[in-house]
Amino acid sequence: MGDNRVQPNGGDRRQPSRRREVEMPEYDWEDMDWLEETPSDAAPPQEPRPQGPVQQETPRPRAPRQSAPQTRAPQHPQPRQAAPRQQRAYPPQQPVGRQAPRQAQAQAEPWRDDRRAGRAVAVEPDDYRPRRRSGRKQSVPLIILVVILVGGVLFAGGKLGSILLNYHRDRSAYNDLANEALAGLAEPNATSEPGATPEPEETQVQSEVPISVDWDYLHSINTDIVGWLYCPNTIINYPVMQTTDNDYYLHRSYDRQPNTAGALFADYNAAIGVTYSNFIVYGHNMKDGSMFATIYNYVDQEFYNQHPIMYLLTPTQNYRVDLIAAHIVESTLDNYPGYFQEGEYQDYLNMITASSFFRTSASVSTDCQLITMSTCDYSSNYRDPRFLLHGLLVPVV
Repeated sequence: MGDNRVQPNGGDRRQPSRRREVEMPEYDWEDMDWLEETPSDAAPPQEPRPQGPVQQETPRPRAPRQSAPQTRAPQHPQPRQAAPRQQRAYPPQQPVGRQAPRQAQAQAEPWRDDRRAGRAVAVEPDDYRPRRRSGRKQSVPLIILVVILVGGVLFAGGKLGSILLNYHRDRSAYNDLANEALAGLAEPNATSEPGATPEPEETQVQSEVPISVDWDYLHSINTDIVGWLYCPNTIINYPVMQTTDNDYYLHRSYDRQPNTAGALFADYNAAIGVTYSNFIVYGHNMKDGSMFATIYNYVDQEFYNQHPIMYLLTPTQNYRVDLIAAHIVESTLDNYPGYFQEGEYQDYLNMITASSFFRTSASVSTDCQLITMSTCDYSSNYRDPRFLLHGLLVPVV
């Protein structure tokens, strides 16, 4: 029999068996007794193997034969392990031509070329891949900022235009009223610019009022008109209103219509013609110089020298206003007295003339009623300051 032992290298190739010549005896096929005889060279009977786990005999290694070369058993390819990330150095190149964008991308991302070629390469982490920032996302905050700025400019421009339009409308309305209600005045508002100072000229106190008022026409518009205040060569040329509420004409015009400039109005508790009293008139300090913005110019002595008097016209009596003092006070009741005792009146006149910005040339006497013009002030350190201009009402024909 051939050698069927397993080769140590794992193969199942069978080696050719060595044959030996054995002389077989001659048997008589007719006489079958020979079957009972056991040839001497026959193999002895094998003893039964003990029961139990079969131990496989470790084959002895055989020396390789020099005559026949051994053939390596086929080996299955093992998967290639992921190589650690390494920084690849590429020489700087300037891509040109049609392939320039692709070559530039290949230089920036060399791992993409290996993937397209089908080679197994290590996958780089996500943070290694160059990320492209979207220009649209970066421009969104800038666009929002531009829209906000443009919207703010348009809103501010619209607001400023509305204010200027209201100023122009208010001044035109009062100029039209003066042209209709006044007589003997060629130019009701002599100064073209608000708060402008005319050329210096010597001013003489007149004994008679230079203008006249059509009271029937004014009362046909509004019966709350109780007087007309006029200062030559200034913008002050307005009707004076009076009602039971001091807040009513803060933002209403002489015709009771809403108006940002409001109107000049007398204190609800004031009365004209009472000697020991204070006739208080309120007015806004408008940015365009209208209303009582002009009286703030009396901080200057030169301005007082050019405009020492005003005129207050009423349906029953006309008055010349001799200006005597101007100062800034806190908005308290003590600074707005309505009526005086005989001794208090003179003390109050002495106090206001002593604190005045200008020195008056008029005689200060308790024989005339006091008039006080009040407006807001924006230049002092008081909590709620007011600028007050005082004068004495001298009756004239």
